[in-house]
Amino acid sequence: MRTGILGGTFDPIHLGHLLIAEESRVSLGLDQVLFVPAGRPWLKEGQPLTEACHRVKMVELAISSNPHFRLIRNEIERPGLSYTVDTLVELREELSADAELFFILGLDAFESFHRWKEPERILQLCRLAVVSRPGYGDEEQDRLLASYRDQGDRICVLPVHNVDFSATEIRRRAAEGISFRYQAPEAVEAYIMEQGMYRQRP
Repeated sequence: MRTGILGGTFDPIHLGHLLIAEESRVSLGLDQVLFVPAGRPWLKEGQPLTEACHRVKMVELAISSNPHFRLIRNEIERPGLSYTVDTLVELREELSADAELFFILGLDAFESFHRWKEPERILQLCRLAVVSRPGYGDEEQDRLLASYRDQGDRICVLPVHNVDFSATEIRRRAAEGISFRYQAPEAVEAYIMEQGMYRQRP
C-alpha cells in the first residue's frame, strides 16, 4: 500500500494542507494519506500551542469527507517531544510489511531537514515528497536538493502551486475578529468560532 504522511501542528488545519495532501495522493498514486498532528514538536518547543484535543478535532472535521484521508494520533499519544523518525518507526510496525511510505513536506520545512533527528534514518524508512512553496524559485530548490544528490531516489519534488495559506494568518484574523472564510474548511471555521479559539492570542 502506498501511503502518504502529512504531519504538522495543524493549528489550525487549513485548505492548503488539504490541497497538498490531495495533490500528493493523485501525483504519487497513493492509497491513503495519514494526517499526523504533532504532540510536542521539538522545533516549536516553548511556543504557544493549542491543546491537542482541539487540533485533533479540527483535523477530524477537515478530512471527514475524503475516504482516502485518515487521522493518526501517534504523536499526540506519545509522551515527550515529537520526532518524525519515531513516528515513522511506529508506522512501519503498524502498517503492512510492503507498505511504501512517502513523508510529505514543503520546501520551507525541507530547508531545515538536516537539523531533524536522524535524517539519514528517516530516508531509510520512507521517501520524501517535497512540495514546492511560494517564494522558492528553481535555483533555490536546486540548491536545497543538491546536498542529497546521492539519495536522489529517496526524494521527489511535487509541483503543487498556489498553496499560500497560513495558519498564523488565520489565528491573527480569529484573534481580531476578522473573517477567514475560504482559508479553512467551513467545519473548521465553525468550530473555531464556536469554541472562541485564538481570541486571547496576540
